[in-house]
Amino acid sequence: MSALEKIQNADTDDKSLQNYKKQLLGDVATPFPDDPRRVIVKEFYIQFQDGKKITLDPTDSKLVDKLKTNPIEIKEKAQYKFGVGFYIQHDICHGLKLKIKIKKGIFSDTDDYPLGSYGPKNEIQSWFQRDWEEAPSGFMYRGDYTGEASFYDLDGNKHLEWTFKMKIIK
Repeated sequence: MSALEKIQNADTDDKSLQNYKKQLLGDVATPFPDDPRRVIVKEFYIQFQDGKKITLDPTDSKLVDKLKTNPIEIKEKAQYKFGVGFYIQHDICHGLKLKIKIKKGIFSDTDDYPLGSYGPKNEIQSWFQRDWEEAPSGFMYRGDYTGEASFYDLDGNKHLEWTFKMKIIK
């Protein structure tokens, strides 16, 4: 029995507690019942402050291969933030995290973002960084960068890892 089922089946005689659990958990659903995964990552976002948004499917191997040779272009000093869209199913997922490592040559920057805990829903759930990042500028910072993203939880489950390329342009 999953943790979610235990929560739902406990205290069935207490109407107010059942109402509270319904408000807290919402309508529990399994969007892909034949898929045993608890977390299904479907979208990776780069949102720009000017309103432009790039949405990629990190599970599309052809797209991931294409990004290795055709990088995502970001203008110098552009304000942007990363995001991710995912489904949770079968059970609650505790402590989701997104780790993004961006590197160029011997220099690298790694950020580990706590997303929180999520319950199963039929609709895609999304998360974005709170703060805007500024793309570096100047001759030394222009060029190709490699990004590595990992989506995992506090139980040590890696739900998806993918690599992408970015290019800082003038």
